[in-house]
Amino acid sequence: MSENAAPLVLYRCRTPTNFLCPCGAVARRLGRHGLEYRTERVPYSRRDRPEIVELTKQNRVPVLVDGDEVIHDSKRIRQYLDWKYAD
Repeated sequence: MSENAAPLVLYRCRTPTNFLCPCGAVARRLGRHGLEYRTERVPYSRRDRPEIVELTKQNRVPVLVDGDEVIHDSKRIRQYLDWKYAD
């Protein structure tokens, strides 16, 4: 990742593993592409996620912020990563 590139930020649930939820599937894909990213864990309760609602107008995670791009839904995020960061 270049120094000038905006960091990737993954908003995800508090599940501690990458194998039990859609958030983990996105984290694994980020790792597969060798991408550095910051993780922001959000509360389990959807009503306690105002930052997610502000970003996406909905309250579900995962959400990936890549510069000016905001992508939600694990399938869409993985497709985006494969498209943008394919070797």
